[in-house]
This record gives sequence, C-alpha cells and structure tokens, in this order.
Amino acid sequence: MKKLKFIAMGFGGMALMAAGDAAFAHASIVGAITSGATGFPRVGLNHACNGTTPPTPIVAQSVVIPTINPIILKKETVSGATTDVSGGGLSPYFSTNLAGTTPLNSLQNLGQLIQSKDVFSNQIEQRNASNSVIGWVSTKGNLAVNLHGEVPFRFAAPHFRFAAGNANSCVSKLTVQFAVADICNINQKPGSLPAVGSGNNGFNLWIDNTTAGLDTTQFPASTIVNGAGTTNLTINRDTNINPYPANCAAAGGSDPTIEITVKPSADDVDQLAFPGWGTPASGNTFQ
Repeated sequence: MKKLKFIAMGFGGMALMAAGDAAFAHASIVGAITSGATGFPRVGLNHACNGTTPPTPIVAQSVVIPTINPIILKKETVSGATTDVSGGGLSPYFSTNLAGTTPLNSLQNLGQLIQSKDVFSNQIEQRNASNSVIGWVSTKGNLAVNLHGEVPFRFAAPHFRFAAGNANSCVSKLTVQFAVADICNINQKPGSLPAVGSGNNGFNLWIDNTTAGLDTTQFPASTIVNGAGTTNLTINRDTNINPYPANCAAAGGSDPTIEITVKPSADDVDQLAFPGWGTPASGNTFQ
C-alpha cells in the first residue's frame, strides 16, 4: 500500500480571487463517451473550497464510481416519467460485448486513473475487496485558487443492448454520477466535518443531496451543500454499432426512448474516505 502524503500550501505571493469569484461552476466531468468505446474524460476542479476566507486551494481529491447497490433511475425522454429500477441492476440495459450476450452487472473496473501530475503529485486507485477499481485518490495538490484543473481518467463504456422487442433496449443515454470530495483542509476529517455554512469549510462534497438516505456517519447531510451539483459522466448511444431495435420509437416503433442514471448509494459515499482522511471501507486497498 502506498503511503498517502500531503503538503501544506503557503499563500505568500499568491493572488487570491475575490469572494465573488469563488463560485464558479461546480466539479464536472469533461468529455462524453459513446457506447462501446473507451474514452479519456477528465474530472474538472473548478473552484476553491466553498466558505473559506480567504479562498483556500484544493490539496486533495477523492473520486468514487457508484458500484455498491447504486441507485438506478429510468426516465422516459418524452413524458419525463422516472422510475427507480435499482432492484433490477444494470444488466437489462447494458452489456460488455457487442453481441449483448454478456450483461453488465457493475461499473467496477470500467474506470481507471491516468497518471498526471498537473494538479496532484501523488495519485492512487482505490480497489474493493475483489481488487476491482472503484475510484481513486489524488493528494499533494497544488491548484491555484484562481485557476481550474483537471484529473484525467480512462473509462470503458458499455454497449447498449440490442434485443428485438425488448423495451429496455431503447436507452439513448447513460449518466453516471460520481461521488467527489475536493479537500482544502485535511484536518477536517470525515466523521467530524463541520456543517456547511458554520465557518470555514475546507472541503466540497459533490453528491446529490436531493436523494433521501445518502447521508452517513462520516458524511452527514449537514456537510453537503443544499442543491449541490453532481459530477456526471455521460455515455451516449452510438447508433452505428448499437442501433435501436425496430420496437423503439427512435427506430419507428412504439416503445419510448429512455435514459438511465446511476447514482451513488450511501455505501458508495462512504468510500470517499481514504487513509489520512476518515475511515476507509474494510477490505479496500489503495495502490
């Protein structure tokens, strides 16, 4: 296991942005992928930690891909009707091969970190007890508060299933919401994080707080900004390699076009912790 190290950053000679400039767009993922392709998107770091005076730079970041009983939502694009289909998993909609004979059961191991020291000089992947990649941790950061940064990663997008007569084959887009923690003060640790707005918060938690039941002991609801944006990876259907079957509306049929969104569960959120910042999940390794 690699040892995680942090560095303190001084402010001497650094031009700090005005308070009004501290609220750029939140964390984001740059670069959509098409189904069945391997893409190289980036996690964007778009501003310093909220609520700090003066603004403080990000020195570490933890990213988690939803893999532990994730929340799965199905939305009809025309009517807007949304259904929770978490119980059925991802396999009815996606596969790992073009023929659609190997169902996709999990997003684990689809994302992998790409080494880049533009923002953080120390980077490691987080693996679960099955040794599958579920996210990564970047430390020893050096992101100026008035600049943006990016952390590149590799993601192998699944195929959208082609099963004639099956309404689940009418997916146009898959959205994966990552859980992300931008950290400016490593002395504020999970389990004792201050409530948002209670003072200088040395962290930003990019988690969907509109979904009930995502708060945990380490990351209670009070630590998540009300209405905080999510960090979304978009995977669009490539109709050249994954055409719609004839029953889908997009191919002239009657079954509605649908979109699938995968959100992190409370268990996924807890995986944001890592050695030196909270209590990592039992059995997980950082290497």
